Amino acid sequence: MKTIRRFIASSDLFLGFEVYLDLNIHDSIDNIINQFQEDLIYILKRYKFEILVEKVKQCNFHIHDLTFEDIINKNTENDAIYICDNC
Repeated sequence: MKTIRRFIASSDLFLGFEVYLDLNIHDSIDNIINQFQEDLIYILKRYKFEILVEKVKQCNFHIHDLTFEDIINKNTENDAIYICDNC
């Protein structure tokens, strides 16, 4: 079974930021969210968006209505899983 999943930000500032994560190296939703946030910070730092880096650190990213098992059982890596921070 493929374990790559697509995660997209649902956020006022970061809407559309997208990463593909391998679930073989993650064991929880919190771990996925941490990796998502780390990847976003890495990209922002790479291009010197320091103010946005500070904004990311203040975000409360979360995933609605899915368990880790639900995410694993999604059929394809193209099914988007949205990570929200604007609730």
